[in-house]
This record gives sequence, C-alpha cells and structure tokens, in this order.
Amino acid sequence: MIKNYIPSNVARMVFAATMALFGVFHFLGAKDMAGMVPAYLGFVPAEIWVYLTGLGLLGAAASFILDQKVKLAGYLLALMLVLFALMLHVPCLGDAVKGQLAMIMMLKDLGLAMCAVLIANASEN
Repeated sequence: MIKNYIPSNVARMVFAATMALFGVFHFLGAKDMAGMVPAYLGFVPAEIWVYLTGLGLLGAAASFILDQKVKLAGYLLALMLVLFALMLHVPCLGDAVKGQLAMIMMLKDLGLAMCAVLIANASEN
C-alpha cells in the first residue's frame, strides 16, 4: 500500500498559495488580461471582470488557508474554472493560431477545478 507522503493540509496550502498568486496577478495585470474577456460580457467593463476573477481566486485561497467555508469555496472555485474553460477556451479550440494554447489553458483550468473539488470533498466545513 502506498503511504501518503504529503499531508493533505500541505497540498491544500500549496494549492491556496497558487490561487492567491493567480488572484494577485489578476490585479496587477488587469489591463493586459481584459483582452481575454469575451465581447458578449461587454455589459460590464472587461477590467471589472478581471478584478472580480482575482477577488474570487483570493477569496478561495483565504478560505482554504483559514479553513473556513472550504467546501463552499472549493465548489465555487471549481464552477468558476469550469466556466472559464467553457466560455474562454472552448470557443478558441478551432482557431488555427490560438487552438493549441486554448487546449492547454482549458486542460489547466479543468485540472485546477477538479483539485478544488477534491479539496471541497475532503473538507468538513
């Protein structure tokens, strides 16, 4: 039987730190990231969407680190990441230039979403 060499709490903290960094990057690079926001979300300025995303990432990270509302934060983070995959990356898959990067980003977001689900499922709060 394989032993758990990395405690789940350590894995959760590393994941939280990663989400926190992604959140900070959304605040620091909002103008650059605003170009990725789909035009159909134009009823709100693109930079606002980027800031809201950064806030969501930081909120999930804080929840995981403080061990508060982890189940809710994990499921909401997973939902946000799956929506990114569907709304941002899937539409670009057929593009000759952007297709490969879109596939990589989609798989990254889906993988991170499933990590968030694992953290949520392992939590009692």
